[in-house]
Amino acid sequence: MEIKDALYELFTDDPLNWAKWGIVFLIFILGYAVAVPLYKKIYYQFSWERKRDIAASRNQVIEATLLKKHPQGEVARRNWHATYQYSIHGEKKQYRAYFKHPMTPPRKLSLYYLNSPNKLFSYDEYHWESPKGLILFPLIFLPWILAAAVLFLLKVEIPGR
Repeated sequence: MEIKDALYELFTDDPLNWAKWGIVFLIFILGYAVAVPLYKKIYYQFSWERKRDIAASRNQVIEATLLKKHPQGEVARRNWHATYQYSIHGEKKQYRAYFKHPMTPPRKLSLYYLNSPNKLFSYDEYHWESPKGLILFPLIFLPWILAAAVLFLLKVEIPGR
C-alpha cells in the first residue's frame, strides 16, 4: 500500500473532507498556542511563588534559623522535619517545616506573610498542591476538546464508520 492510498483510507478521497481535517488540525495547534500561556498564567496565580513575590514586595519577610532537624524514611530517600526559630516584635517563636527528598533543611529559612505575621509560610519547603492540579487539568486537554468540537461541528467524515 502506497502512502497516497493509506491517506485516502484514513481521510477519504473527498477534497472537502481534507479541508475539514486541515481546519481540525489547525484548531488543535492553535489550541496549544492558547493553552500553554494560559496554563502558565493560571499556574502562577495559584502558586506559592506568587504569594512569596507579593510578600517580598511588601517587605513582609522574616528570617528564621534552624534549631533542630530529624530525618524520616530510609537513608537514600530521607524526608526531613525541621524546627526553625525566628523573632517577631521581640518575641521568639518556632516554625516547623517539612522538606521532601532530595531537599534538606537549610540553615536559614525565609518566612513570608501576606496579612498577618501569625500566618507564616516558606517558599522552600514542600507544599502539596492537589487543588491546583484540578484547576489546571481541563487546560491540559483544551486543544483536544476544541479539536473534537470542531470535528463534530464541521461534520467531518470519519472513515470506517
